[in-house]
Amino acid sequence: MPRPREEAAHFRPRDLMRALRAKAWIIVTCTVVAVAATIVMLAGATPRYAAYSQMLLGEQGLSSRNTFDLVESQSLSNTVIEGELAVLQSNALLVRVARRLELDTVPEFNPDLLPPEEPSALKSTVQGIVSGTTNGIKSILGMAEEPVEAADEVDDAEPSAIDQAAVTGSDELGAMESVVGKLRNSISVRQLGSSYVVQVSASSSDPRVAAAIVNTLMDEYISFLSDKRFQAARRFSTWLETRVEGLAEQLEASERDVFEFRATMDAEADSRERLDQQLRELTSRLVAQRSELAEVTATLEKMRNAMDSSGPMTAANLISSDEAFEYRAELGELNRRKAAAISNFGEDSPQVLSIERSINSVEEGLSLEVEREIARLENSTAVLGVVVSSLEASMRELSTTILGLTGEEIELNQLQRIVDANQRVYQEFLGRFREANEIQNLQTPDADVISYAGVPNSPVYPRKKLSVILAGVGGMFAGIMLILMMEMAPKKISTAEQLSRRTGVSVYGRIPRLASRSSRPSNVLSAMRTRPDGPLAHAALRLASNADMRSGGTARSIVLSSIEACSDKSLAALMLGWAKAHRGYRCVVVDADIRRAELTTLLGDDYPMPEGSLAQVLYGECHMNDAVIELKDLGFYFMPTIPMGSDPAVVFDTAKFQTIMDSLLDLFDVVILDAPAAVDLSDAFLPTEQLDIGLFIVPAGQSTADDLEMPLRISRSAGVRNHGLVLSRDRTLTAS
Repeated sequence: MPRPREEAAHFRPRDLMRALRAKAWIIVTCTVVAVAATIVMLAGATPRYAAYSQMLLGEQGLSSRNTFDLVESQSLSNTVIEGELAVLQSNALLVRVARRLELDTVPEFNPDLLPPEEPSALKSTVQGIVSGTTNGIKSILGMAEEPVEAADEVDDAEPSAIDQAAVTGSDELGAMESVVGKLRNSISVRQLGSSYVVQVSASSSDPRVAAAIVNTLMDEYISFLSDKRFQAARRFSTWLETRVEGLAEQLEASERDVFEFRATMDAEADSRERLDQQLRELTSRLVAQRSELAEVTATLEKMRNAMDSSGPMTAANLISSDEAFEYRAELGELNRRKAAAISNFGEDSPQVLSIERSINSVEEGLSLEVEREIARLENSTAVLGVVVSSLEASMRELSTTILGLTGEEIELNQLQRIVDANQRVYQEFLGRFREANEIQNLQTPDADVISYAGVPNSPVYPRKKLSVILAGVGGMFAGIMLILMMEMAPKKISTAEQLSRRTGVSVYGRIPRLASRSSRPSNVLSAMRTRPDGPLAHAALRLASNADMRSGGTARSIVLSSIEACSDKSLAALMLGWAKAHRGYRCVVVDADIRRAELTTLLGDDYPMPEGSLAQVLYGECHMNDAVIELKDLGFYFMPTIPMGSDPAVVFDTAKFQTIMDSLLDLFDVVILDAPAAVDLSDAFLPTEQLDIGLFIVPAGQSTADDLEMPLRISRSAGVRNHGLVLSRDRTLTAS
């Protein structure tokens, strides 16, 4: 089982401290850069000053009221205060401030007074390029600008209603529109907590201007509220005066109608008491008759339901007459005697038959009694229905008479209610009219100034010390985060120790990093042949020795694989072939990479290839001897191949390939297979019998342990007895 990878361990605090100490220069660099950038920006920033003042809104701090709110105390709510904050920033108020302070003469609020900016050479060049490009595009697209008509050709027609309404806001501000816009951006109004205190602030590059804006805004706001309240009170008082006069005339007319109607009623005779008494008596009798009718109807329905569902015997239980009681008693006695006779004489005895005839006679009598009771109840129901109908008719007639007599009283009460309502409304409006006349003469403001703003001594922007400190802290934290990200990022495997520790697989050898010109097979093999004690030859011999040692003798069958697009696999196959041949073994290197056939391509540039190939031998198109060539100057044999469209798992997991392997092992001491790169499961190399050694080539500094997880799993799927890794492009080794 492979050992757990080191990358799976948690990142401990001491690891972070070690990384911070090792890479402290990153923190210092980030901090210095942040502080320097902040200093540069602060050097070109224009200082701004802020002035603050506070104002208390009274319990009537409203700039607009309905008619009755003017004379009533009303506590402020958050919604009302938000409305007042909007008034403080309204165009109507700001334009008064701008005109009073003549802000249109201050360059800060009127950009037209600023001196023209001299365009730099770079800016002019960029504008020229942009303008030329725009004109060129317009000319290509046929969007040439139309000539502007002369002023005397402009239509002098009257503007439409839509045009007039669209520019209402601009007409209200006039030439102060841009000044008011900048003024609104420079002020801030907010409520302090949940209190009635409002804080007003303004910022400007001139401290005197900031204080003047705040103080003038508060004065104009109080004056604005006083004017609004006085005008509203005057309009309300005028309306109340007219309304009170109309209510007085209406009240007088309604009182006159009441007096005239009461005089007419007093002249007529009144018999209301007698009619009320008759109505009460009829009501009592009607209730009693309806109750009796309901009781009789219910009894009749029960008896009918009993007759329909269970027969006359069940219905007889609902009759409470003496005759029915006697019948039920006699019937019970006969049933008792019948039961005794059956037990003594049997069911077919004359005694039992005699008793049954008596029972039938009693039941017939009881049925007749039930029918008589039903008939009696039906008669009672009919009689009671007639009586109830008669009483109801008398009740309706008497009610009509009473309503006719009481209609005049109802009308009189309605007239009296109208008089009372008119009187209350008249008194309410009369009292409000008197209060409005008093309030009209009182121009008290709805807000009080708590403190006016003073001229600020120090700017609020930029705060140089704080900005530099924050920049330094931010740069330091940015450096720490950068180091943390670098430490937590997956590490590229660069050494054999890292490769073994992070994958849990043994490393069999290392291949030095070669220059691009030295990586050709002819150059590599020439270097090993001419310098058998050189680093390349030493690396090849050590790799072969480790493979033999791990297999317990001579590793006769070796398969090599690697990650995608790695040519080091073919280089390792050539080095192993040379090492085995150098030690006197009869060795053959087989290019089994049916995906790319890279080793065949590399050797084909320097050596003549045989007529056959591994692919042709697999498909029976040639004999194996025709597909093997001896590289005499290298000392080993080589079997080329050509790219095939089949998956390696399909080609190599066959009896035909096993036969080829057996033949090669009979002819040669060592067989080295250059297998396809392990990209996905379709590249799995699955011979029918296990191989001695499986080597996976890993280039240094190009892959992480996670990148190797899937290729190693595919490589392990080959049936090899021993599986190991080879680190290629090792910078710690030199090929010279």
